[in-house]
This record gives sequence, C-alpha cells and structure tokens, in this order.
Amino acid sequence: MKILEMTDKELYELGQKTLADKLGTDQVDRFIRQCKPGEGDYSLDRHKLLENEPDIDTIVKRIQERRETRKVEERERAIRFAAPQSEIRKMTDIEIFEIGLKVLIDKLGVAGYWRFFQQCQEINRGYPIEHIQNREDAEKEIALYTAGLTLNPKMVENYIKRGNAYSYIGEYDKAIVDYNEAIKLKPNYAEAYSNRAKAHLKKNDFDNAIADYTKAIELNPKDADAYYTRGKLYVEGSEYDKAIEDFSMAIKLESEHADAHGYRATLYNEQGEYDKAIEGFSKEIKLRPYDAETYEERGKIYVKIGKYDKAIVDFTEAIKLTPDFTEAYFQRAMAYFRLDNLESAMQDFDKISELKQDST
Repeated sequence: MKILEMTDKELYELGQKTLADKLGTDQVDRFIRQCKPGEGDYSLDRHKLLENEPDIDTIVKRIQERRETRKVEERERAIRFAAPQSEIRKMTDIEIFEIGLKVLIDKLGVAGYWRFFQQCQEINRGYPIEHIQNREDAEKEIALYTAGLTLNPKMVENYIKRGNAYSYIGEYDKAIVDYNEAIKLKPNYAEAYSNRAKAHLKKNDFDNAIADYTKAIELNPKDADAYYTRGKLYVEGSEYDKAIEDFSMAIKLESEHADAHGYRATLYNEQGEYDKAIEGFSKEIKLRPYDAETYEERGKIYVKIGKYDKAIVDFTEAIKLTPDFTEAYFQRAMAYFRLDNLESAMQDFDKISELKQDST
C-alpha cells in the first residue's frame, strides 16, 4: 500500500515499527517525546558568518571552517546511524531523535513523516490537535483536502478530514458522502463508521447512527466513546437494558468515564436499583466533584430510601456549588420537613421565594 493512501493509524503503526527496528522497542517513547514544534533560529549560522562585519576573506575562511565542522559532524552522525541498538540506548535524546528522523523519512517520505510527527505531537499534548476553530478554517480545510483528492482520489484520510470539516459547518449530507467514499476504499476502517454515525446523529437519524456505531465497535471493540454514544441512543429508544450494557462496557474500557457512570446511575435509579444508582453517582461525584446536579440526584435517591440526613448533606453541597439552585433548596426543605425540622424547612422555602419571586 502507498504511504499517501494509508490511514493515520496505519501510518503511525508503521512508523512505530520502523523506529523499533532501528532504535529498539524500549527507545521508541524517547523519540516520540522529542516530537515538539521547532524553536530554533535557523539563521544562526548566517549570523555567525557575518558577525562583527568581516571582510570577504574572513567570510570565506569562516565558510570553509563551517564546511570542515560539518564534515566532522557528518562522519560522527554516520557512526551513530551504524551503531547497534545496545549503543543507541546509551545516546542522548537528541541523538536518538536524529537517528529516528532519518529512518522515518527514508521509510515514510517527508509527507508521511510529517503526518507521523503530528500524531506524536497529539500524544505529547494529551489531546488532539484541533485545526478547525471556525467556519473559515473549515472552508480552508475543505479546499485543501479537495485539492489532495484531486491529485490522489485514494487518500482515505483526506475523505475523513474533509467529511469532518463538512460536519463542522453543518453540511452533514456532504460529510456522509465523504465517509461513504472512505468506507468504500477501506471497508474495515472503524473511524469512518464512527464519524458517519456522528453525522447521522446530527440529522436525528438514530437507526443509521446505531448501525454505524455497532459496526465501529465490531471493528474496534476498545472504542469507549462508541459504546457510550450508542448507549445514549438506546436510551432515546427506551432500550434501557441495552443502554446499561453499553455504559458498562464504556466504563470497563475507561474506568473514569464520568458521563457513563452518571447515565448508568440514572437508569439504575429509574429501575429501582437504588444501591447501584448511589454507587454510580458517588463515582461520578468523585470524578466530577464540581457538578451540583449530581449531588442533587444522589440526594433524591437518599430521600427515596429514607436516608434524609444523607440527602440533606447532598442538597447542601449542591447549594454550595450553585447558590441559586432552587430545586436543591426545595428538595432540602422537604427532607427537613420529613425530619420534623420545620424551622429549617421554612428557611429554605423563604430562600426559594427570594430567588424566584413567582414561586408558588
């Protein structure tokens, strides 16, 4: 397969293998950590040649000296490239990067290396590099990838990225056409199905969205986001058991998936499984302690099972986080009322009246 026709994932895996073959598997992470935007002054040599306004003979002499220095550097570089992996492990990060850079360009070409480099940057950042910030950016992306596809209509990744740009500006039908083309070229590309599912979802076409997420999961069973989003679609269709199963899989794959914990807890609550619901909301609170509504939801379950003191603690925490949370004041007032603490209940009702003048 040609490099340009590879997906980003395929190219990244090939790049990793190429690095491992040359540097050793245990050194690949060292190379990836060095993939950072350049900060050097590439005119430095020119400034050195011209410093102190030298005459022409001095400039010529300095050029010759630089040539000799570079010859020495090239000989040293060649020795490093030929070194066995046992010696490479002892080299500095910069030397590791230099060797890795050469083998990647030799294997992937400059364009392929640049795509690999961008993915390494995303790993170092911990989040994707977002190119599209507004409609103007999206339109530029569309023009760029259209040009690329004109030169090579088999570039799968360009269909995906152009489809993403179309989705950004709300042209979901065009996005779906692009994802269809990507799938034709690479029928087992999970990302194409996931992205097409998102476009179907934007069009409220839930059946096709579920079908695409199901295919994406079949191709990539470790996609927590696909399970989570399909779970939400099952909720829309009142298929709660399927939804719980999907949220559980998302949690299994990403134990700190706060939204999945919250959605599953809500369904457990509706099914009367209060212990499981409390456990789920407690996990969500641990992951997202700033979410007032989650405290309120857990507090309401404590009311259902008669644990009013715990309910009051949760409603109080919700109010601390959101001082104008009238529903939390109301729920706390009712919990105080059930404990015969009428004075505290009246204080909360007064606060509701203060916050909401038309409150019955």
